[in-house]
Amino acid sequence: MPFPRLLTLLAALALPLGTAQALTWNETLNGELSGNGNSPTLVGTLDPGDNFFSGTMGSLGGTGPLDADIWNFTIAPGYALTGINLYGYSAASGSLTNESFMAIANGGTINTSDPSLHLSNALWGYATDGFGNTYNDLLALLDAGPDFGGIGFNGPLPAGNYTFWIQEGSDQITYNIDFVTSPVPEPGSALLLGTAGLWLLRRRRR
Repeated sequence: MPFPRLLTLLAALALPLGTAQALTWNETLNGELSGNGNSPTLVGTLDPGDNFFSGTMGSLGGTGPLDADIWNFTIAPGYALTGINLYGYSAASGSLTNESFMAIANGGTINTSDPSLHLSNALWGYATDGFGNTYNDLLALLDAGPDFGGIGFNGPLPAGNYTFWIQEGSDQITYNIDFVTSPVPEPGSALLLGTAGLWLLRRRRR
């Protein structure tokens, strides 16, 4: 078999089956996300690639009812959560210096009074990518945490069930957050890719 075709086959074997489609939850279209840590909105299994969540949370002027957004999601076997990226942000006050709270926990609920039970938690807010575009790597902030006590984790989150919570106490925030899932090569596929690499190296040395 020609080597380019071999690499194509091995790459295909390394990827789980599935069609890349973006799961999207828009509070305007899909309804308000739950504010109850014991009964989060169930959004189901994240699709491969991008999964966008957009809505409004917080407290208007810091005096109105507190609106937290909490949702539960599943990462399918063969995938990992490799990004939680903020792509849209606006505050009712016009401020770009708010520091909102976020947390993530294993399982179908999240404790909203005891941060030590969180997988991680951190403060987040408006930021840019250096070119004037709204962008903040929220997964990196959680990976560097927890800021207020918690279990902690390193690197992408593996397949499993998680609950995510965002909240702002002094302003009303409109956001657009992208949860990115990426395929994780199975051990057998990784071995095949490694073997192919060694074969190519030996071939070039001849």
